[in-house]
Amino acid sequence: MPPSTGVTMQNPSGVAGDDWLIRASPRMARPDAVACPTHRRIAMRPQLVAEPAVPFLSTPYEEFGFGPLFTALDLVEHHGWSVERVRTELRGTRGPFCGRGALVHPVHLAWTAHALERYVAARAREQAAAEESGLPPTTAVKHPWTWRTRRTDAPDPRGARQYEHTLWGRMYASADGTVRDLWLPSLGRAKTSRPQAELGAVAQVMAYGAPTPRRRARDEPPAEATDTTRPPALVRVFDVGCADGSVEPLLGAAPRFGEGPVEARKRFEGDAAPAFLVAATATGTQPGESCVDCKAISGCTDLKRTPGLWGGRRPSAARKRRSVSAWDLRLYAECPAQYHLVRRLHLNDLSTENEGARRGRAVDSWLDGRHGERPVRGCRDRAAPDLAALRSGTGLDDASVREAVGMLAEHRLLCPLNGLGADERVLVQHRVTAYVPELDVVVLAVPDLVCTHRGRWIWRETKTSARPLWEREPLLRTYPQLALGVLLFHTGVLGDDPRRSWVELEHLREGHGESRLERVDPGRAEIADEARDVVADLAQPLLEDTTYEPRTGRHCHGCQARTWCRPGTAYVTDHPLPHGPGASSHADEPKPSAPLPSQGGLPVHD
Repeated sequence: MPPSTGVTMQNPSGVAGDDWLIRASPRMARPDAVACPTHRRIAMRPQLVAEPAVPFLSTPYEEFGFGPLFTALDLVEHHGWSVERVRTELRGTRGPFCGRGALVHPVHLAWTAHALERYVAARAREQAAAEESGLPPTTAVKHPWTWRTRRTDAPDPRGARQYEHTLWGRMYASADGTVRDLWLPSLGRAKTSRPQAELGAVAQVMAYGAPTPRRRARDEPPAEATDTTRPPALVRVFDVGCADGSVEPLLGAAPRFGEGPVEARKRFEGDAAPAFLVAATATGTQPGESCVDCKAISGCTDLKRTPGLWGGRRPSAARKRRSVSAWDLRLYAECPAQYHLVRRLHLNDLSTENEGARRGRAVDSWLDGRHGERPVRGCRDRAAPDLAALRSGTGLDDASVREAVGMLAEHRLLCPLNGLGADERVLVQHRVTAYVPELDVVVLAVPDLVCTHRGRWIWRETKTSARPLWEREPLLRTYPQLALGVLLFHTGVLGDDPRRSWVELEHLREGHGESRLERVDPGRAEIADEARDVVADLAQPLLEDTTYEPRTGRHCHGCQARTWCRPGTAYVTDHPLPHGPGASSHADEPKPSAPLPSQGGLPVHD
């Protein structure tokens, strides 16, 4: 980082230790509008620890999607195993893969076998092309590259005496050291671009870093700077899609793909260093997803504490801090395996969304854009959306575009901004965060819209559907995000008085007069009790679960991990949807069916 003027940073309440070391990964240079500035700042200081200390707690299953894949690649690239031998090992694993780390879910193992083949094949294709262009072959590097400055006696304005820049991914170098390659895996398709600041950070470490054995979390680095007397002549960065084996070059341009050390230095100084400086010195808090991993949570006064939010009990086995959202609860209720594989691991088989989901996304996007405009203006005073413009902007088919336009026309009369005063607050996709201390759970909610109206807070959720509301189940159980909103109002997370608040569901359908607006009063004790029961019934099994077994049902048709799930694939084969295999259930569909006794996750489509 470049030198700067300023005052020495002070550690926030809730952390202890030394802050003389700043460790920066390329991810820290990536812009992140929803990350907490304080969390990012202390995360870059590995010698700081939570106060009081937080013990290490294991997880029932591996929660890093690429973990087993990197272990498999180590076997191939460093130990000479064949791909087929590794696949055989993956098939036979019934716990930690090769005895390393946590247990691995069977479907996760199947995904790993799938990704391994595609990764190795993609590398072979690229190396053949590189050979044709006259570049030397590259082989795997055992220790990742790290670029480290010399330790000084006096701290700089940020309180740092040493900086250490790291890399993540699969690293390769030619035998003569002239070429270095970095392969960044993506869970779905290969990314075609990454932020320039992130690429600048990557290029600098690739050009000037040295292989560095892994140290324990808070061990001090050597005092001397990294030896950069012989930087490579060319550094290259690739993104590889683990789902389809696609590869995208990210650094440099044709015909000479890649960059030299001088270009890498310019990238770092122009793009990455300013971004690192912001991350390392930013102040203020922004409760949200960052709270899950934050060292300073015990001293944060901006994170709302909500003990007994739904009356949950702590799981019998201690677990590290987790987040819970309405989407987590819905996904888990459908299938625990889907929750673990899609929500936590983010596995992605590249299956396309059905037309109904894409239509709903288009409607949401249109509403968010209009509701976010200033000055505030109700949709009743707006012209109906142009059909041709909506089609070109979303790629929907003609029938779905007409349905979307019909739903938006219905919304004009139901818009919560109609007649709203200029001094009222309007928050679109606003993140509402709470902390349940006895469960060590961070609760996350993102209502479609929150606004004030004459002293009353209104929480609006908008849903699109081709079918009317299913009235055989209470509204709060059909839409648990409403129940979560009731509880967050009731405990004062948003607004001071739940009696002056509404939680609303806007249920949009295409036909004239077919849409509905349902209101729930969080100030009524019986409503709060019902919401507490709903969330408890959904959250307690999720927090207790240690197996995440598949539960088949209609939702299997739209599951992005189903390709590698044996029970899910069998269900889809035996229960085709009337509108084709890509269709999925509507939001108001009844509960999924009961779980099947047979489990497993060997590859289905290779």
